[in-house]
Amino acid sequence: MMLDLLGPFPVLLMLLGSWEPVHPLCHCGQPSASVQTFILRHLRAGPLQCNDAMRLVNLSNRTCMRQNTFLHDTFRNVADTCGWPNRICRNGQDKCHLSANRINMTHCYHTGGRYPNCSYRTIPRQGLYTVACDPRQPGFDANCLFPVELD
Repeated sequence: MMLDLLGPFPVLLMLLGSWEPVHPLCHCGQPSASVQTFILRHLRAGPLQCNDAMRLVNLSNRTCMRQNTFLHDTFRNVADTCGWPNRICRNGQDKCHLSANRINMTHCYHTGGRYPNCSYRTIPRQGLYTVACDPRQPGFDANCLFPVELD
């Protein structure tokens, strides 16, 4: 009787309760090692000092990287770049994508020292970036593209 007084409202509540937002980056799974490496090497929330930021990057390969760029943006925004048209990467592969918007970034140049005492020059920049994107991520739809390298 009470449900009759509410009209279609209980059905609406039931539908809303079962609704789940769709994630544009594709739903399910843990990002692959190549995506996690991209995040570790190239994404930071904001301005940084290279000597500090590069410690974690260099820890994974136990050497002083000659140079590296950190994008100051979210993973989601960078991954959205994979949806832009393909372009040829510096290595000749056709899986790179140019960002649509300029963002803040920090470029780090190795100036001296040997691992683990690497020294870097910090250069803040603003500009477009190019990412290589890979669809082959376990647990995700084959149409999903994820950034795996900064070109």
